[in-house]
Amino acid sequence: MKIRLAVAALGMSLVASFAAAGPVSAEEADATPVAQLAGDADDPAMVNGEFATSSSGMAAVFSNGSFVCSGSIIAERWVLTAKHCVGGSMSVRVKSLDRTSGGGMVTVDDTKVRTNHDIALLHLNRSANAEYVRLASAHPAEGTTNYIFGWGATCETCSSSVKLKRSTVKVTDVNATDYYGGRAIRSTKINGLACYGDSGGPEFKLVDGLRYQVGVLSTVRSDCAGYNNYSSVPTSLDWINGVAGL
Repeated sequence: MKIRLAVAALGMSLVASFAAAGPVSAEEADATPVAQLAGDADDPAMVNGEFATSSSGMAAVFSNGSFVCSGSIIAERWVLTAKHCVGGSMSVRVKSLDRTSGGGMVTVDDTKVRTNHDIALLHLNRSANAEYVRLASAHPAEGTTNYIFGWGATCETCSSSVKLKRSTVKVTDVNATDYYGGRAIRSTKINGLACYGDSGGPEFKLVDGLRYQVGVLSTVRSDCAGYNNYSSVPTSLDWINGVAGL
């Protein structure tokens, strides 16, 4: 079964940059960028799961005006997403459950990517004026329940959802590998899994009723089933804090 990036739509230059970078581990040897697929944009996204009731801390990521990935707001002018989502003229929509309308569009004026990890930071040209997510300093325990969010597709042949979705997943491995060879958290389905378009979106653990982001979606299986690999936030936390000044 092939492992693929979970990006929704790619320009040719971005596809070329991914091809040049290439996978770096045996597990990801068949990883390839995935173009947006045909389908009903009103289908619920993620595979199963449910519609989210709040967009708090979430950002829909655009390249050259087209939706490509999901992301999370970590500071006044910083959005956390996947490195493979970065390319072209970028912007984000914040404070909206709907990636096509509402809230506000904010231009990205700078990007930072981490070497050998599927982690990127997008700097905004103005404040997001939105709630931030908390970042985890420790990995979740294997066997625990986490929560994932994104605007991705409901299946491998569906397009990205207009409305934000959430799913519940089980942590099965905290020493997996992301697309660039960095440490990743592997999760399996409880009531849903991520798919294309969920790339860059967050995985959260709950601690005393508060959610902490532990991962950034890097890869999914080509059939959007089985498991997802989320690049580790705790592993990259010092880098994130250093770049964003947190």
